[in-house]
Amino acid sequence: MKKRLRKKKHIGEFSKWARQLVVTRNTKLEADAFHRAFILEAIESNDCYCTGSFSDDKINVIVELGRASDDIESKFARVTTWLSGRSEVEGFTTGPLFDIWYQVYDDIEE
Repeated sequence: MKKRLRKKKHIGEFSKWARQLVVTRNTKLEADAFHRAFILEAIESNDCYCTGSFSDDKINVIVELGRASDDIESKFARVTTWLSGRSEVEGFTTGPLFDIWYQVYDDIEE
């Protein structure tokens, strides 16, 4: 398949990878400030995107890490390192790596 079609269909070297991330907090205080810091400092500063749900004591998101050539494992490691350094984070669970365009992820919350 030609490179133009692989890019258009998001396959091969143009596949986009993601992981599910569930974060539980030990407090419900200052949830908005924590959510803002999570998005700015952990997600956007590592060239990632996320979508999902945010509540006062829990975050359940899909973190889009980009293409395999973008060193996705170190990006995700920096996100989890940021979470480990926060005192209000009780714990977090991560799902397996999956192709965001063509694979259905197994929800780790179920």
